[in-house]
Formats: sequence, C-alpha cells, structure tokens
Amino acid sequence: MSTAVVRDARLLLLGTGTSAGVPVIGCDCAICRSDDPRDRRTRSGAAIEFTDADGHARRYLIDCGPDHREHSIRHRFTRCDGIFFTHDHVDHTFGLDDVRRYNALMKAPIEVFADARTREFLERVYRHIFRRHENVNDSFVADLFVRTIAAGDTIDRHGLRFTAFEVLHGRLPVLAYRIDALDATGAIARDQPAPFPLAYCTDLSAMPPDAWRHLRGLRTLVLDMLRYRRHPTHLTVDEALSIAHDAGASRTVFVHMTHDISHADLSGRLPAGMELGFDGMVLGA
Repeated sequence: MSTAVVRDARLLLLGTGTSAGVPVIGCDCAICRSDDPRDRRTRSGAAIEFTDADGHARRYLIDCGPDHREHSIRHRFTRCDGIFFTHDHVDHTFGLDDVRRYNALMKAPIEVFADARTREFLERVYRHIFRRHENVNDSFVADLFVRTIAAGDTIDRHGLRFTAFEVLHGRLPVLAYRIDALDATGAIARDQPAPFPLAYCTDLSAMPPDAWRHLRGLRTLVLDMLRYRRHPTHLTVDEALSIAHDAGASRTVFVHMTHDISHADLSGRLPAGMELGFDGMVLGA
C-alpha cells in the first residue's frame, strides 16, 4: 500500500468570517449579539498542521489576515513553516507583519507563496520588510522569501503536495489549493490520512470549468458561503450548497460567513456531509 509519510495531520480553521468579521462594528442584529461562540467569526484563515517523516511538527498557514495575532495567541503557535496566500485583499494579508515573531522563535526565514498580483501587493504594502535597507532605523522586521506561483503549480513540502488552482472572486482570479499527502517515493499516497485530499476554496463567486478536476475524490472541501442574498464576489448559501453537492466531497465545511448566518439555525438544515465551520474548528486528527 502506498502510505503517506505524514501523520497527525489536521486543518485548523483560524477564522471563518468575512472582511468585517462578526460581530460587525456598530451592529445590533441578533447574530452580532449572539452568545453562541460559533457566531463569533474573525477574519478568514487556516493552518495545516502535521508531523513529517522525521518526526518534526510542521505548520503552514493559508492566508494571514488582520486577526492573525489573536489566532496565534489563542492556539499557542510557536512556528510557521510557510504561508500560502489566496489573494491580495486586506482581510487575507494584513497580519503578515506579526509573523516576525516566528522568525525569532525558529531562527529561520519563512517561505511565502503568492501569485504575481499578490506578491506585488505584499512588496508594496510591506516595503519595510522587503526593502529593509531603506528603513531609517534598522528595526525588527519579518524575514521572508517569496515564491511566485500560478494556477497549475504544485509545491511539495515535508510530505504534502499543494496544488494551486484558479477560482473567480467576482472578476478577480484568485488561488484555491488542493492538498494531498505524499508517500515515501514522493508520489501522491493512495492511503490518504484525514483530512486529505483537501481543497480550500475561499472568496469565490464561481468555479471555473478547469477547477472542477481539482475537486475530484476529496475527503474534505472547505468552501466560501457568504450569505443568503446575492453578492457579486461571493457564493450565496444556495450557490455554495450546489457546488458542494456537485463536488461530492465526503465532508464539506463552509466558511467566510457574514452576520446574516446564524450557526445554530442553518446547521440543522444542511444536507448530510455538509456543515458550517467555526473559529477553532479542527478537521482531521
């Protein structure tokens, strides 16, 4: 049997909210006043955590939004092996400055993966990191090295394969990721440990034809679901349910929800195999 070399793998949902988070500033609706902790949604992000073949703990982030410091403290993070960005929007990128603490703890740089548009954005916004030599004072900044990737690229790291593919966030092409476990030969393992194969697809309003091949045979699908009403750049509840049904993953978890959605109300009405995500939810080991 072609067995995966990684073990104790899991996907940790760090934030499951939209750009405004929930509660929304200045809002007095029932969801924003809810005492259900699953209705408190910080900005979107996730972490892939596993033990590699040499017994080392590994952690890769998917996006790094403005609530990342809170996420890190809540889950007691002390390392970050790399960051895979989906796109350049503020709610997915504005925590990057905080990863400098991992540099200090690990005494190593952090690998960052981003498409060309996102890389340009990061290097412009975080000029103090990427053009450190221009800083007036030589201050403590993150130590990063960026790799430009595009849809169709595969990145193998420590026994996992990350495959980038393109989805549409309104008119903006953004990256989603399929993650498979590898065997000792570097091929995709036939015996995939939970939660793999996994696809992480946030911030989308349409699934292009070429994207569907990356959704085949999934154990876990993490998928955008903003609200009930139509939105130009995100999936509605009905649209998300339709894509989840057609993808046919064993388990689909919806994320990036706004304050239109009550966790307790909608959860009980979802089809079998589909559920709402919440901050701190663990998928896998």
